[in-house]
Amino acid sequence: MTPRLKEFEAVQRARGALTARPLGVIPVPLDEIVGSVGRARYFPKGLRSGSGLTPSRVKRLVAALDRGEVLPPVQLYRIGHEYFVADGHHRVAAARLAGAADIDADVTVYLPETHRPEDIVARERVRFEQRTGIMTIVLHEVGQYPKLERWIADHARQRQRGSFRSAAREWYARVYTPAVQDPRFRRVLGRFPGRSPGDVFVYVGDHKWIMSKAAGRDVGMPAALEDFERRLAQPGPGAFARWLEELTALLPRVARRTLRAARPRDGHGG
Repeated sequence: MTPRLKEFEAVQRARGALTARPLGVIPVPLDEIVGSVGRARYFPKGLRSGSGLTPSRVKRLVAALDRGEVLPPVQLYRIGHEYFVADGHHRVAAARLAGAADIDADVTVYLPETHRPEDIVARERVRFEQRTGIMTIVLHEVGQYPKLERWIADHARQRQRGSFRSAAREWYARVYTPAVQDPRFRRVLGRFPGRSPGDVFVYVGDHKWIMSKAAGRDVGMPAALEDFERRLAQPGPGAFARWLEELTALLPRVARRTLRAARPRDGHGG
């Protein structure tokens, strides 16, 4: 059964999302479009032909998409990770019927002003998108977008050429995309219901950091992914909790080693 559309205005009031920022035209996954701006009441059964939509118009749009025609971008508002249709309900319905995974949309983000974790993440996402130009990574934990930004900054320093945004595009193409498309990653993702590929990529990236610190060199993402999958497959409950404990225990040791390495060795520093 198609879920009832959420009302943008109700979500906006509940989360205090009043500050608007344009993102421009970007591809948006259709399964992240969950509501309507001002018209949710007309779609009691979701965006389905005959339920607030004109069937003949939807049919014409589906035929156009099947012929390979490019339709104008729809207009969407975003709060958190959820999108709401401001203009283009028929095009969204047609894209779904045509089997598309995403749709081009002119997106405006409304930033929540509260201090709930999900609202802090929403603001972190916008800052990340504006800095990197990467619009498709969905994360759910506070501090993870800034962490990705630091990883991209490391990649930019190693690259030693071009802008930060060009380094971000290269990182996305050469590091992020191959990792999330790896069959091992798909198996690992299945162990984290309710988490996004981005969430799990950060876990694997943290595991790569653990392994690299232990080895004294960068072990690479494929090796980290293989070892992370092996650890999660270990018998007994709480494999992920044990991994978190290992990460937490390693942090102070690494910090101490970093401080020792930074101290002057000739006795004249400080």
